[in-house]
Amino acid sequence: MRVGSLQLQQDLSPASWVVERLVEFATDVNSVVPSGFNAYIRLFHPASRFEAGEEVAVTWAQVAAANGRVVHAEMQWPNVSGVEEHSGESAPGLWDAEPNVGTLPRNHAAVLADVLRGHTTTPDRVWFCVWEGWGGMWFHPVGRSTLYAPGRGRKRGRGFFSRFRNRRELPPPAPRVQVPGRAYYLLSGPIEAIEESMEQPPGYQSANLWWPDDDAWCVATEIDFSWTYIAGTEALADELINHPKLEAIRTRLDHGITYDSDTLNPLPKWARRSPDLGP
Repeated sequence: MRVGSLQLQQDLSPASWVVERLVEFATDVNSVVPSGFNAYIRLFHPASRFEAGEEVAVTWAQVAAANGRVVHAEMQWPNVSGVEEHSGESAPGLWDAEPNVGTLPRNHAAVLADVLRGHTTTPDRVWFCVWEGWGGMWFHPVGRSTLYAPGRGRKRGRGFFSRFRNRRELPPPAPRVQVPGRAYYLLSGPIEAIEESMEQPPGYQSANLWWPDDDAWCVATEIDFSWTYIAGTEALADELINHPKLEAIRTRLDHGITYDSDTLNPLPKWARRSPDLGP
């Protein structure tokens, strides 16, 4: 069974070390990405502005500067933008579309894969975890027609929505990796497979957790976050922070992950004290 070129796994043992190194759900950075690494990076998904039919990336730092906010490792999008997530509001002239939630932007995936390739001895064998609830996943048995996998048809920040009417929902095609608050299908393939979508076009859904077979680093894109965490070496952290196509900043495992963890920028009055991080 495959999703694109990725092979669906029945043996979940390659993910056991990740499960063991995560803490209780929705606590801090260590709830999302495993402990045991020398450096941790928070990679921000950019907002977008449309100019003459072209999409232009807008960094969180640019939005923060325009609003007199402070850039730091625990900043939150509503706090720096002043706009509620998924509200449909924007800041004309600055940004028109909010950052991707729950998925690493496709162009960032390509850049990140290129960087990470140089920090592992096993770039051709990488493990990918995909949240079981994405409604657009399709599994392809070798030599047979496509089978539809069950999902929840979750609506995401960019508005993609998979509909199930007139489709046959099938039992789960494989066991799932169970971590606090989440369950994932485990797949394997080469590092460049991160650029493949885990759901049907026109949507793009990245894997939510991925790491090489030598466990040299780990990437985590939580389904409710507009950023991605990367755990690895100090050298990897330096390369990501200084990359001209990425907006990244060092973070720590004990850093907060909710709106009110941003103590340097004002919390909007409408913001919930603890955003819904449930499955």
